[in-house]
Amino acid sequence: MEPAIVFRAPTSRVYAVATWVVAAVVLGAFVANGGPNEVLAYGALPVLLAVLGWTAFWRPHVRVERAGVRVVNVLSTTWAPWAAVTGTRTRWGLELLTHSGTVGAWGLPARSAIGRWVRTTRDEPVVTSLRRLDSDVAGGGEPGTAAELIEEHRTGHLQAGSTGVDRRLDMLPAGLLLVVTGLAMVTLLL
Repeated sequence: MEPAIVFRAPTSRVYAVATWVVAAVVLGAFVANGGPNEVLAYGALPVLLAVLGWTAFWRPHVRVERAGVRVVNVLSTTWAPWAAVTGTRTRWGLELLTHSGTVGAWGLPARSAIGRWVRTTRDEPVVTSLRRLDSDVAGGGEPGTAAELIEEHRTGHLQAGSTGVDRRLDMLPAGLLLVVTGLAMVTLLL
């Protein structure tokens, strides 16, 4: 992948690690309480929690690249070249408006009242130019900052290029969730 400015919610990684810690504690309790038999009987439930933490909180982000915007959501990834992006909205989080419809970004939700208060006391990251990137740079977790950067670049690239948006289901998170949810259902039914 080419270098990009990567945006993600600041608390998402904290939530992911918290779900993993809870899952590890529950798994440890199963080992301490009933040994391998209890882990085999109920282990799918904390594993499901860990997979949910990864797919819902660790994975989602928005990559603003030289050629366009890549939105990685819970189960899918959307690639929108600059010519396809017609605008942005930030009322409920970052949304890309494209010729093919709206693309919501799970990784950049709107701020809560507490988040807005904290933001006023925190420095905003400096967002560099896309042309000077050598590697990935953290862009922060503010949907407005991401929207400004996208608006700045989309207006300069309206002339030519593909206007098609590539949306695809990501098999790894979808498959993991499907398998682990199935195992958890079997655990609950038995």
